[in-house]
Amino acid sequence: MGDETKVQMREVAKGVEAVGGIVERYLIRILGPLGRKISQASKTGRYMALAGVVTILVSSILIYMNSLYFSTTVARRGVKTLIIRYQMEGYGIPLLVGIALFVFGIMQRKGR
Repeated sequence: MGDETKVQMREVAKGVEAVGGIVERYLIRILGPLGRKISQASKTGRYMALAGVVTILVSSILIYMNSLYFSTTVARRGVKTLIIRYQMEGYGIPLLVGIALFVFGIMQRKGR
């Protein structure tokens, strides 16, 4: 039973590595100039930067969808003051984490 589990884990690791290589190759091409910056980083830096890009995209989509789903509450006070309140869901934290991953990933240069 133990040998079979090791073989399965090895196959899963190979599959994850293959999928990661394909995603890395095509995502770097799609990103254009940012992709060139990412490709200059080390392997770990590339993974960090790509994870940051995906995190930024997902959290931005969640923020946008949340702003469409929950309508804004508008309160008028006087003629010139307008207060708009949004329901906060905490999607800004993953956005900041994605930005940090992206920046730290790009900062890791390849060893020369």
